[in-house]
Amino acid sequence: MKAWIKKTIINLLEVHTEERKLLEFISSLQLSMDQKLLDIGCGYGRKLKLISALGINSVGVEVNPTLVQKCQEAGLNCLTVDEFNKTGELYDVLLMSHIIEHFLPDQLLEFMDSYLDRLKPGGHLIIATPLGTPYFYDDFDHIKPYNPAGISMVFGGNESQVQYYARNQIHLEDIWFRREPFKLTYFAGLYVKKHLRFPILANLLLALLFRFSFGVIGQTNGWIGIYRKMTA
Repeated sequence: MKAWIKKTIINLLEVHTEERKLLEFISSLQLSMDQKLLDIGCGYGRKLKLISALGINSVGVEVNPTLVQKCQEAGLNCLTVDEFNKTGELYDVLLMSHIIEHFLPDQLLEFMDSYLDRLKPGGHLIIATPLGTPYFYDDFDHIKPYNPAGISMVFGGNESQVQYYARNQIHLEDIWFRREPFKLTYFAGLYVKKHLRFPILANLLLALLFRFSFGVIGQTNGWIGIYRKMTA
């Protein structure tokens, strides 16, 4: 396949509405310079860099020390988990972007509670995560998709769960659902060159239909929720 055709397909298939909506949610909080945001699992620091560019006082925490070093070399304020645990500092906003889907339920409960302990009462938690799709498990370490109802059952304080109980309560204030084109997944032509390239062309057509229908012909495959931590 010619390079320009491949590049065109990639550009059409990529939809960046989630990143824009995430920054819109963060901007809507109108944080002052003495307030601080924590980007949990910040990875290579892409979102941390965008948030810092908004003039927001932001810190990243990352379990991989190699990525922490790369963030620091890029001039970003980033800590290892051990360094973070030693600070004891409280934050006004927590960001969990594409992180909760990497945990089993019991692990996620403790993970979220441990960071919510570091969120000020009345502060905000922003979650961005995918929903279950045929390609959810393409990511090697995706464990389980979580939806807003499931989060509320455990962290909403409504006692609708009998197995999992959170020590922190959060209230959903706003939510946005990500929509992207339908796409074919399990066809040999998507993986091995010797097979017919029909699935690639079909995905190109589906991406065009998505764009020309203003997102109507597509699928909901992720969400962003903004929560407020309830006072005791």
